[in-house]
Amino acid sequence: MKLAIAVLVVVAAPAAADPYRLRADALASTPTPSGLVALQADGEVAERVRAEALLWFGDDGADALVAVVEARRGPVLGRFGRMIASLGALRPVHVDGVAARVRLPRGLVAEAFGGVPVVPAMGMQAWDWVVGARGSRLVGAGSSVGVAWIERREQGRLAAREVGVDGGAALGRRSDLGATATIDLIHGGLAEARAIATTQRGAWRGEAYAGTRSPGLLIPATSLFSVIGDVASRRGGVGLRWRVAPRLDVRATLGGRAVGTHLAEELMVRAELRLDDRGAGTVGVELRREGAAEGGWTGARATARVPVARAWTASVELELAIPDDPAPRTGRAWPWALAALAWRRGSWEAAGAIEASASPEDRARVDVLARLGRRWELR
Repeated sequence: MKLAIAVLVVVAAPAAADPYRLRADALASTPTPSGLVALQADGEVAERVRAEALLWFGDDGADALVAVVEARRGPVLGRFGRMIASLGALRPVHVDGVAARVRLPRGLVAEAFGGVPVVPAMGMQAWDWVVGARGSRLVGAGSSVGVAWIERREQGRLAAREVGVDGGAALGRRSDLGATATIDLIHGGLAEARAIATTQRGAWRGEAYAGTRSPGLLIPATSLFSVIGDVASRRGGVGLRWRVAPRLDVRATLGGRAVGTHLAEELMVRAELRLDDRGAGTVGVELRREGAAEGGWTGARATARVPVARAWTASVELELAIPDDPAPRTGRAWPWALAALAWRRGSWEAAGAIEASASPEDRARVDVLARLGRRWELR
């Protein structure tokens, strides 16, 4: 077994009453030895200036996930470094660059970012860049509408140019409606659209959702796969949550998915019982049905998390999936089980788990996972 230590360190100048947050984790896994070392910094560098960094070191090298400095002055917020840039309906972009957001009068907000798309191992591709901007406005209480634009180049060639529209509205005090749409400006057409409506009535909460995606319009125009035919997929359904008792929730989803002319069902029923008011201990059962043109399955899942002592928590998860068309090599059922024991005292945390499973890829597999962590807060 190989052991890796993850250390989360804060290096920052003192700020008024904001503590430095530090954390250290050690992680290990087997039978395939693997490890991870992560370094994180998060704290106030100075008044109105904040720094954050998250780096990891694995068997195949080192990389940075986030390394950003954020400064705020009045209505202006600026960010510089490696970040996840997100603009309304557009997909998030992992980028090395700069971003800014300005709050204007009359509920207007302007956002923009630009930089180089992140390449693994701290690398960079020549003539790769991405820019984006968004304008939005608050409309009344709890409602807004926004329009965003993005362009991405790979080796100087146009890879993506999209416009996204997003909006949300509060329909009274108990209902909400939200929708997004992304349009590909290179080939012309709707790349992705989603809508969801929710409502709360006492112990009942309901939602209805719908969406469509066009894979051929989501991949970069420079990709070799862009020449492959595009088959749109659509999803829709309704969900319901019933708080049967103060500690017992029952959830159900009735939905479907369409890919081309093939229709498939998506069904789920789950019950969860909290063993205490804080929810530290829970017991749950779930039934699920996932249809597909090839590889549909029906499954059941049971979970339990129980505090066994003041500093100890035990948890068990069991799953069983039965495929519609079992293959001789992988058997007629795919079981999965996880047993874990966690310990927490003060700033220290530790956990260990054993995972066993069978799947279409492995007839039998057993993994051992371990984690050790500590948190610090320094003023």
